[in-house]
Amino acid sequence: MEAAVVSVSRGAIGFVIAKLGDLLAGKYKLLKGAKGEIMFLKAELESMRAFLERMSEAEEEPDKQSKLWAKEVCDLSYDIEDSVDEFIVLVECESDCEPHGFKGFIHRSMNLLTTMNARHRIAKEFRGLKSRVVEVSERRMRYKIDDVVSKQNKTTIDLRLLALYADTAGLVGIDGPKNELIRLMAGEEGGSAQPTKVLSIVGFGGLGKTTLANQIYQKLKWQFQCQAFVSVSQKPSIRIILRRMLSQVGYVAREGADMEIWAEDELISELRKFLMDKRYFIVIDDIWDETTWNVIRCALPENLYGSMIITTTRINSAARACCCNQHDYIYKMKTLSNEDSRKLFFRRVFGSEDACPLYLEEVSTQILKRCGGLPLAIVTISSLLASERNKFKEHWVHIMNSLGPNFEVNPTLEGMRQILSLSYINLPHYLKTCMLYLGMYPEDYIIWKNDLVRQWVAQGFVSKAHGKYPEDVAEGYFNELVNRGIIQPVDTDHNNEVLSCRLHDMMLDLIIHKCRDENFITATDDIQDMIGLSDKVRRLSLYLDGIIDGTILETTQLSQVRALARFGNSAYAPPLLKFKHLRVLSLEFRWEIPDLTGISHLFQLRYLKIKTDGKIQVPSGVVHLGRLQHLIVPRRTILPNGIGNMKSLCTLQEFDVGLNSIDNIRDLGDLINLRDLRICGHLSKMDELHDMERRQRLDVLTCSLEKLCDLRYLHMDYNIKVSYVLSSLFLRRLHMLCPFPKVPNAIGELHNLFDLDLTIEVLEDDIAILAQLQSLNRLKLHIEGKPETEEKVVICRKGFPVLKHFWLFCVRMSQLTFEAGTMPSLEKLEVRINSLYGAAPMGIEHLLGLKEIFVFVGGCGGEGSCSIRAALTLLRKAIDMRSSHPTANIKCVDNLLLLEHLLDDGFSWRKYGQKDILDAKHPRAYFRCTYRKSQGCSATKEVQRTDDDPELFLVLYKGKHTCIMETSQASQEQRVLVPQLGLQEKLFLEARELLEIEIDSFFDSTRDRLEMKQAEFEHFI
Repeated sequence: MEAAVVSVSRGAIGFVIAKLGDLLAGKYKLLKGAKGEIMFLKAELESMRAFLERMSEAEEEPDKQSKLWAKEVCDLSYDIEDSVDEFIVLVECESDCEPHGFKGFIHRSMNLLTTMNARHRIAKEFRGLKSRVVEVSERRMRYKIDDVVSKQNKTTIDLRLLALYADTAGLVGIDGPKNELIRLMAGEEGGSAQPTKVLSIVGFGGLGKTTLANQIYQKLKWQFQCQAFVSVSQKPSIRIILRRMLSQVGYVAREGADMEIWAEDELISELRKFLMDKRYFIVIDDIWDETTWNVIRCALPENLYGSMIITTTRINSAARACCCNQHDYIYKMKTLSNEDSRKLFFRRVFGSEDACPLYLEEVSTQILKRCGGLPLAIVTISSLLASERNKFKEHWVHIMNSLGPNFEVNPTLEGMRQILSLSYINLPHYLKTCMLYLGMYPEDYIIWKNDLVRQWVAQGFVSKAHGKYPEDVAEGYFNELVNRGIIQPVDTDHNNEVLSCRLHDMMLDLIIHKCRDENFITATDDIQDMIGLSDKVRRLSLYLDGIIDGTILETTQLSQVRALARFGNSAYAPPLLKFKHLRVLSLEFRWEIPDLTGISHLFQLRYLKIKTDGKIQVPSGVVHLGRLQHLIVPRRTILPNGIGNMKSLCTLQEFDVGLNSIDNIRDLGDLINLRDLRICGHLSKMDELHDMERRQRLDVLTCSLEKLCDLRYLHMDYNIKVSYVLSSLFLRRLHMLCPFPKVPNAIGELHNLFDLDLTIEVLEDDIAILAQLQSLNRLKLHIEGKPETEEKVVICRKGFPVLKHFWLFCVRMSQLTFEAGTMPSLEKLEVRINSLYGAAPMGIEHLLGLKEIFVFVGGCGGEGSCSIRAALTLLRKAIDMRSSHPTANIKCVDNLLLLEHLLDDGFSWRKYGQKDILDAKHPRAYFRCTYRKSQGCSATKEVQRTDDDPELFLVLYKGKHTCIMETSQASQEQRVLVPQLGLQEKLFLEARELLEIEIDSFFDSTRDRLEMKQAEFEHFI
């Protein structure tokens, strides 16, 4: 069995061997004798790597002496790599500033003399490293490993993963406990005044407490005015927890108030007052001590509206404290029954409960017995076994023997670690360091795949593969970790590919435990822990809140740190000048942004991500970081001039056309290695520009984009209208939210394109251009339309051969027809239209592979809507008759209308509130008639961006205008007035308010806030 230190050492040594090979390639000017020493180092390290590979293949855990030797090799590899990097930076700085010709010869000669001391110093370091290598190599000869047995680890991606994931740790055997607890919480029926009830779910980690609580929450939350689900964790920040609760229950701070600076007592007071007269449902997940609960409980008032609170905890005393020792309301989690355990295990391994071969029945029974009915343990082991292509009994017996006999009787944290360790032990060597790197992220953090794989590559964890980009190889690594159950999927795309994940807290505990033992990552939420560290810090993860003593890191040795991640609400940033060998830098702040000037001196940096709600000042020296491959900054960021120097950039997000200089827009075309580019345009800034300057910016942008021939992903916001000629035939994902007059012919040449998001004014016959794309897997099509036209869309046969997801929006569509033979692979169809212009989709019966259909028809309350209602009824019947029984969600809504932009509907409105909506990505804005006070007009409207398409709005009108403007308008009650008025569409001030990130939310009085909450409550009803 391979120890973590062996895996870490192999990863480090492999990376430095490659770098030594680069030094010997002849590009660099080596002093006499240095070349021979480098060749010696390379040969010795290759021998050590071979020895480490033998050690990793041993059946038994390496002894302590072997682990110490492996750790010494790891430290030696890091030190060699640091010396190599210093030398390479020195040489590259020389070559960057050298002139050509005779002057260049003189300059190079003078430079060689002036840098001779530095070269001699580095040569001396190499000699010292050579002596260390000799010592380590001689020590290795005194260690032997007997009975080395090779083992193979072959993994395949399990295509059943996502469906099975939904049936695993929580959902097998959960219906009984869920229904039991719902009945317990419901209590006596018919009572007019039900007091607040608190239920506590208690049990060992991995039993499914959170899953059970979430299932109850998802089923009952709609019965309550206010809902919230928050996690606490071992070292909670009470202020963050209370702010999250306030946000989720629908609280909107008064004008000018900043919740970020409120103390705990202010947060408790506001939450208590807000919930006092409301029926609420709150879930407090993962409480670790009574003190935390006692503070949170102060914010949750007792009332007689039937409110409910559910807590989960591993601590029995905490459970009793939550329920005030009312034992009837303490639910102790039970392990799965034998039947449910078998069901969970065999579904994960074989896809069916009845598919287990006879020769594996007995060993399966023994494995399940040792898992003790613990869902997390069963999922972990079954995921491991499911990843094996061949089901050899000998391997299953080996796994069973590794579990140990005592866990079934007495499950403990150490026992759970032992089970989870099997996931690590049985990983291929190239995945072990990738798994350990997950320890950089804090508990409950959502980890995005693209960010993670880029960091893996920047750290040198990814092996080179002929003909493939390292990021593509790393994505395969990510899929293997998902497939093995090590990371849990959170977000998925149209093709069921996992986009983000999180770690179970017990898996994170295992990773942190191994990282600490092997000095792979130093992770802390208390900077005092950095005092007196005996080992060199290789990777540093800081989660910081409040005021930080900055003097501690000033006196800590940090030059050898390879990766730095900073999370939390504190404005403190570590002294970046001290991190001279840093390769990965990820910084997250709230509003206060510290000085980031030190980034300019991080010449080894490959990955830089800054995430904040505030506005950052990017140091001017960033453009001279020649090795930087990934630059990810927030919107509204102005990059320093000279980005054309950053030739290594592969990823650039977000590049703001409205704020960056024209020189930078022009330099964008020099970044020929770009593969991932997101372009945005600050709305107000673009509006402020004169037409000539705006046109100039967009023309320069067009010229720059046409030079980028290696793009794989391009995203452009809707307000950047360019006549872009698609020049990169390698594009895989293209999201053009900016409207084109029609489908560009060049799109038909993008044979690698599998994801297309396109906005056009009219479609007409251009659907044929899209239908010929042989790789297109997802199509999201916005048809803005023109007032004088109505679209007729006919999807012809033999088109879209591999399309799985088709999303269509059109305000003015009179016909949508699918012919026989079209879209043979289509699984999901989403259509959004308005009833005023046409009928329901036709030809759905020709989509033979359809699994899910969503049709939204707005404005059905107007005249002439009977025909479309009848057509939708026929559509529902046709779907019901399908043998495949696809999931159907067909909505025909009276007083909701899908709009491409907000309309000037002829009335004068004033915004009186805005709030975040639970489970919605975008806030909802509330408007009332401007003449409410002067004329008593009670008309209101609610405006909210749709989740699927942030450029579309849902508008809900309520009440009837009784103001003086009503004399020229028809009644607006219970129907959408805008289309009947026939007024010309245009963006106006309200649209700008919604589209700006910095929307000012205000209320004139407490009555306005209550009106908004009443509107929200009516919306749920």
